[in-house]
Amino acid sequence: MSAGLVLASILIGFSAEIVLAQQAYKESVRGRQRLDFESYGLSLDLLSRPDDRSDAGRLAGSFDLFPRVTVDAGRDSNVTRVKSGEISSSVTEVKAEAALRSNWTNHEALLIVDVTDRRVAELSRENTVGARLATAVRVDVDDGVFARGFAEAKRSHVRRGDDADPGAAFEPLTFSQYLIGGVYDDRRDDRVFSRIVGEAVHRSYNPTDDVSREALDRTTLNLRGFVGYSPGGEYDLFISPSLLRDIYTEEVSEVQNSTRLTLSVGAVRDITGVSSFNGRVGVSHRVFDDSDRSAQTDFVLSGGMLWNLTPVMSFTARADIENQQSDDPTAGTKLSQSFRMGLDYDPFEQLIIGGYLSVANEDFQQIDREDDDVLVGANATYLINEHLFAGLSFEHEISDSTDPARDFDATTVMFRIGAKLCCQADDGTVNPFNLGRF
Repeated sequence: MSAGLVLASILIGFSAEIVLAQQAYKESVRGRQRLDFESYGLSLDLLSRPDDRSDAGRLAGSFDLFPRVTVDAGRDSNVTRVKSGEISSSVTEVKAEAALRSNWTNHEALLIVDVTDRRVAELSRENTVGARLATAVRVDVDDGVFARGFAEAKRSHVRRGDDADPGAAFEPLTFSQYLIGGVYDDRRDDRVFSRIVGEAVHRSYNPTDDVSREALDRTTLNLRGFVGYSPGGEYDLFISPSLLRDIYTEEVSEVQNSTRLTLSVGAVRDITGVSSFNGRVGVSHRVFDDSDRSAQTDFVLSGGMLWNLTPVMSFTARADIENQQSDDPTAGTKLSQSFRMGLDYDPFEQLIIGGYLSVANEDFQQIDREDDDVLVGANATYLINEHLFAGLSFEHEISDSTDPARDFDATTVMFRIGAKLCCQADDGTVNPFNLGRF
């Protein structure tokens, strides 16, 4: 079960690999354009349209609004993720989002606002409300060179069963997170390209049933470099150094303050849009501020693939091994090993059917705890028209843990319906609600 801050750093690391192998994704069931069922945003500029690619349109600038509302309703067999005394309840989640995009000759800007309201019928203390405000700006510095800045503030909640979850005896744990960062990307050379990413994330936790959780508060600083080499053909090579700094704000958890240096090398191969493969291998060295704690040296290994078996069927798989920081400072670090595979099928233009299996093992280094998690799921999405979609999803989760408080299984069945004005833009089908879309 991934922690938010760890996930953010992992995504930054993998983003460069994804950029290198986009063609296969664009041809996949999930990635390809569906022009009959994708809608444009609402243009707020009377002089231009969202699809206006002319010089006059770009000089005048365009402001496009992408609103979306989704409603998920269904049943969760174990809302608090416990081994015994499970509470089965109907669950409803409503998420309202809006993204405002400004597109000019040499820059783009994005503003995102979303609110999520979750209601649990049989246990009102599980009701939560989350919100996010985010912005990103991209500036074309030169031909093939651009810089991007991004920032985000959000209020969210720790998922039941995650490392920092205080358990069913307490109400859901709420936190505030603030993120700021930037990217410098240089692609002037056809063979050599580089990227530098810097990010700072601060997370602070609210009390739970009047019990302080400030020992979890921390700031994470992440600096990552990336240099790629394309010798020609269908593959690229890359090397990526990174520096990760964890700083806890409370004295009781400062023993976890650490600095980690990671160096990895890898390759990406995209075979004419039919399949793509990526992998990396490396080593990370972690030094703790507390002199009584020994430094850690670990291997980093990851790999992924996307295979478009037929024009209407795509197979994906990914495996990762990495030493990560736990969300709970008393647990310290954990060796995480995971494998996930999925299959998407498009029987006809409006319908997408998918299934997936995820297996993960987390071995905690400072406490006597090991988790084995299995997640199996299936979903279907039906594109009613360019503005409406509906879907069904099934998910069964098993957590086999040496910690009785983290040992559980749960089944969730949900129905989804949504309305939107998105996500077609000049550069194809995009997700305007993702800060990484630039």
